[in-house]
Amino acid sequence: MKEYWKKHGRYHLISTLLIFPFGGTMNMVVFCNNCLNEPFVFSTNFWLSFCYSGLAWVLFWKGSEVMVDIWDSSIPWIKAPIKRFLASLTSIVIFVFVVVWGLDLFFDMIVFGKSWTETIKATGAPYWSTLWVTLGINVFMHGRGFLLSWRQSAIDNEKLKTEQVASQYNSLKNQVNPHFLFNSLNVLSTLVYDNQDKAVEFIRKLSQVYRYVLESKDEEVVPIEEEMGFVRNFAFLQKIRFGDNLRIDIGEIKSERYVPPLAIQILVENAIKHNVVSEKDPLTVKVDFEEETCTIWNNLKEKKVKDSTGIGLNNLIERYQYLTEKKVQVNKGEEYFEVKLPLLTVDK
Repeated sequence: MKEYWKKHGRYHLISTLLIFPFGGTMNMVVFCNNCLNEPFVFSTNFWLSFCYSGLAWVLFWKGSEVMVDIWDSSIPWIKAPIKRFLASLTSIVIFVFVVVWGLDLFFDMIVFGKSWTETIKATGAPYWSTLWVTLGINVFMHGRGFLLSWRQSAIDNEKLKTEQVASQYNSLKNQVNPHFLFNSLNVLSTLVYDNQDKAVEFIRKLSQVYRYVLESKDEEVVPIEEEMGFVRNFAFLQKIRFGDNLRIDIGEIKSERYVPPLAIQILVENAIKHNVVSEKDPLTVKVDFEEETCTIWNNLKEKKVKDSTGIGLNNLIERYQYLTEKKVQVNKGEEYFEVKLPLLTVDK
């Protein structure tokens, strides 16, 4: 709530200063037959009525606007339209009667000095006209909120597609760049002479890596089992290249969840790219699973000169922002680097 007022406080202040005289004038013109007669204009009752009406408009308008903002953040139209409609309608009715009674109590008892009994009798009737006016305001506000939510959802969807295409392109580019091909072919040429069976296995794994990248390019999320099949194929290629200097430990999957395509592979690849992998400084990468998270951990021995732009992790974080409210957690210590990815569910 504090962040909300910090962000929107100035807007609400300026709009309040505009709504107050507008509301007071509207009430004098539309609802009061004698308010514009010259003797009445200069009377105390006129200005008290003007202040009452202006304050009521401010409370109804701004209160409705704040309620819409609060409901937008807690029950978005896109996710639960019926629940949102019922919650909004209920809150509007309660809000109208609370504000009307509060205003009448204040003006009758504090301003006009009426007794509690007189005030209760005067405010005992239903305020249907006020309710209809406020409902009209809320129809406008909620309609506006719905359109903005729909528009933002469309924008987020397009951004997700853009980020996903960029991620797929970068991953595919990484797999077919000269360094990757050179290293793979160099390893393969050695295997052909030393171990033909493993060379055949290497070719099969290499083809499956390319196939997965191409087949998953149009998917927003993929089952964790499919992603890990891809990661195991990728790990096999890297293990052949680095031998015992690279250790990749993959834990047991504990839930049927989903991740963005290439999410885990990117982090395993980053660990290899950014760190020294040698007999003196072996690299260990661990992929562990909980019910709702996947943790990718590696020991840290960063290269002095890196052959990566470092955009892979940022791209992955942005993709998660469009898919879920859960955050990607990045932890870096003196001797380790760790990323925790939320595992996603899909409504069927």
